[in-house]
Amino acid sequence: MMFRRFLPAAALLMLPAMALAADPQPAAPTAPAAQGTPNSTASLAHTPHDPAPDEVEAHIKALHDELGITKKQEALWTPFAQDMMDNAQRLHDAIEARREKLPKMNAVENMQSYADLVAERAHDMQTLNSAFAPLYDSFSKKQRKHADTLFVQGDSAHAEKQQERAAAAQGATAAAPAAQ
Repeated sequence: MMFRRFLPAAALLMLPAMALAADPQPAAPTAPAAQGTPNSTASLAHTPHDPAPDEVEAHIKALHDELGITKKQEALWTPFAQDMMDNAQRLHDAIEARREKLPKMNAVENMQSYADLVAERAHDMQTLNSAFAPLYDSFSKKQRKHADTLFVQGDSAHAEKQQERAAAAQGATAAAPAAQ
């Protein structure tokens, strides 16, 4: 099902029922710390996933199809879809700005930059939820039940992916000392 493939990326991008979560981006290995502490290749500078515009468009189309948006609901769908596109563009711009500045940031600036990004995403999610609520209210009982199920499945799939990433990162960190 195409919708499920894009739903995890939508956690930060689009869907109000999703939790905010960061997608760690790989970083260059750090220099070994003093006093024999193992070299860590895990990145501490997290940046959310930045889906490509075609992924966003595909997600919007898949969501439209999955939810069974009717002609009567199109007037409510349009602002919701536009919010998703606008949010994706703002996220892209914020991530690009963060990535450009990241190499010159100290730890405090890095943390503040990330906090600003998360606050911006939270605001975007609120505006997206405001656009989604009237659309959801227009749904038939069947559409509501299906939407509720899709959003829960997306949350679960996203949580699983985050756990897999965390386990992989732990494995990479554990393997680094053994290689030394």
